[in-house]
Amino acid sequence: MEVSLGSLEGSDWPSDSEVTVRAGPGQVSGQERWELYEGVAPAAPTDHKERQPNRVTENTKPSKSSTPAPQKQSARWQVSKELYQTESNYVDILATVLQLFKHPLEKEGQVGGPILAQEEIKTIFGSIPDIYEVHTRIKADLEELVIDWSEDKSVGDIILKYSKELVKAYPPFVNFFEMSKETIVRCEKQKPRFHAFLKINQAKPECGRQTLVELLIRPVQRLPSVALLLNDIKKHTADDNPDKVMLEKAIESLKEVMTHINEDKRKTEGQKQIFDVVYEVDGCPANLLSSHRSLVQRAETIALGDQPCDRGEHVTLFLFNDCLEIARKRHKVISTFKSPLGQTRPPAQLKHIALMPLSQIRRVLDLQETEECHNAFALVVHPPTEQENLLFSFQLTGEDTVKSAWLKTLCRQVANTICRADAEDLIQCTDPESVQVSTKDMDSTLSRASRVIKKTSKKVTRAFSFTKTPKRVIQRAFMNSSTPDDKSPGSGSEMRGRLGSSSTLSAIHSPSMVNLPSMFERKYHTFSRSTTHLI
Repeated sequence: MEVSLGSLEGSDWPSDSEVTVRAGPGQVSGQERWELYEGVAPAAPTDHKERQPNRVTENTKPSKSSTPAPQKQSARWQVSKELYQTESNYVDILATVLQLFKHPLEKEGQVGGPILAQEEIKTIFGSIPDIYEVHTRIKADLEELVIDWSEDKSVGDIILKYSKELVKAYPPFVNFFEMSKETIVRCEKQKPRFHAFLKINQAKPECGRQTLVELLIRPVQRLPSVALLLNDIKKHTADDNPDKVMLEKAIESLKEVMTHINEDKRKTEGQKQIFDVVYEVDGCPANLLSSHRSLVQRAETIALGDQPCDRGEHVTLFLFNDCLEIARKRHKVISTFKSPLGQTRPPAQLKHIALMPLSQIRRVLDLQETEECHNAFALVVHPPTEQENLLFSFQLTGEDTVKSAWLKTLCRQVANTICRADAEDLIQCTDPESVQVSTKDMDSTLSRASRVIKKTSKKVTRAFSFTKTPKRVIQRAFMNSSTPDDKSPGSGSEMRGRLGSSSTLSAIHSPSMVNLPSMFERKYHTFSRSTTHLI
């Protein structure tokens, strides 16, 4: 049966799996509650003794008429009645969620402004209205079947009738239920008005002492509960009954719906992982986001060569099903990311180096273990812009990453990308000395000092290099400051040609600068001094 989140003792809401409904002295019984919900007054008892039973007895049918049901019904009818009762309770819970929570939050003209933003309301409730609509119709059909019961009536037909609508309604809600729950918790902490709104409405008897999160878990539990009840009905159905086959089809359709939900959930989680990579890696290409792409594994490494980054850099490899994102650890953290909803993300800890298609990997080298090389591997890569192969060598540093398993996973994804069946043939066991790879002295003081000197020299080279000077800035400064006399076709084209390459700017002799306007001379010298700040 269905698993509930909280205890429902003393609750006005019966559990979805309850067969009987209890009523205390002076309270409305479960049978009368169903009749009142349908807009029909319950039959008045003839004397006090008829009001004594506190539960719906087995020989009582949830009929709208006062005609007494037969004294004894089959087990098949009993389970079908239980299916109807749980469906009725479930529809009531969905109605409570919509009437007490969703609709008031969406109401326009709220004093003090909206309690929640429309995006937050959509995230919390998702496709609850669609689920409520389809189950309201299922409940009506089940009620008609139980009232006019006969053994040849088909329960399976009703579920099959709405199977396509169930597929459309459930995945959007179930897949994002965790996000819905997180949104409720976050908004309750950050928004006092929403906290007060929940306290007031959750205390009402319609909620049955349950929180909004506990009520929203019911759609996640409902379909497995229905499948169990259909299995129970099938056990009590004769083999020659046509409904036996229909029940089997209905159970299979529910399994397909749940399988579809699980697959969509995995896809959703996979897409979320890709978004996490994009936020974690500064400068990550936007084309990494793709509906067909999924994150397979992540590996923490240290670069052992000069490609794709300097030796000793801490490199993170994100293996996707069709590409490999290579990112190094940032040396400086700049700022944090804040979303429009107020959520703050931690600053990007990694810097993008390269996004390499797996089709460019020609060979995976499993470097043998030696005294000077430990837990290392290399990739033979052939980028389209290079004439020769490149060697990318790394040392695995993550304790939870086994080298043999990592290399097999990598080769399997490469083989799938290039349509090869022999994935293991891509791995080649190699002596590290043959490719001049070593992990010796990676953490020594001398090695770290060497890396710092190399980085500093690169920054100084970029600061004083004219190759980093934007050509458009120089050209725009010249065009804006030139006089009408300087715009003759010959002189203008000649000067723009000479200024087209910033690398040849230093080759222009000083006498030629006399022909330039004095305003450009001032702008040019100012810009030259500012290039030292460009990194």
